[in-house]
Amino acid sequence: MEITHTVKPTACLLEAFRFVIGHRWPCLFRAVPVVMMTALIAWLETNILAAADYFRLVVNEILYAIFSVYWHRYTVFKFERRNPSFGLHFGLREIKFAGAMLGYVLITYVLAKVYVASGGDGSSASIMLFVTLLCLCFMPLMFIFPAIALDQPLALKDFARTVIDMFLPLVGTFLLALVAVVGLYVLIYMPMLLLILMNKPDMAGILFFVLSSFLIMPFILAVFISFLSILFRETVGIQPINYKSSY
Repeated sequence: MEITHTVKPTACLLEAFRFVIGHRWPCLFRAVPVVMMTALIAWLETNILAAADYFRLVVNEILYAIFSVYWHRYTVFKFERRNPSFGLHFGLREIKFAGAMLGYVLITYVLAKVYVASGGDGSSASIMLFVTLLCLCFMPLMFIFPAIALDQPLALKDFARTVIDMFLPLVGTFLLALVAVVGLYVLIYMPMLLLILMNKPDMAGILFFVLSSFLIMPFILAVFISFLSILFRETVGIQPINYKSSY
């Protein structure tokens, strides 16, 4: 694999943002049920399945995998967007996607144990250092997810080389995205602050939950997925696949 042109991650992020805004209704119609299911699972684990260790983790990864695979394919493949029967689905792609997500979680857990055993403390600076090192470990392999969703080969060495080649612009893009996310939450805090000043803290809490769970979180998730898909398409490229393969 060889990149024949320079790809700017920031341009891919802006394209992802425009894409999600332009396809906001398909995004919300698919993402909101997933968010509602994760909330239900959280309630079940707290009130009924308290003894079921890791139940919520596994089920949530499966639910997010279902939406993520859908939105990766929706972003890249026009024929899927034109297909009226294309929607959320649970099959081999989603199982592999969820397995990769659980693999990331397991590696994070092991690294955290090693970090604590080696003398890492709970200070803010120490935690930020650990999170930074974790991101540096995972970033070179982030193309695993669009590759699974788009039925592409898992060329791990090529993925790592591609990400490392654009590492600094990619870090800058992630920082820009972080600033944008903070800005979004500042916007939803403004009406909350108004309700608090009007002596309606309960209404403020409900408003925050509704906006963050059913608008902001699906939007952020969709933009991130679209960003990965577009970046993958522009750097690694999409190889021809058998579109008649079953789900």
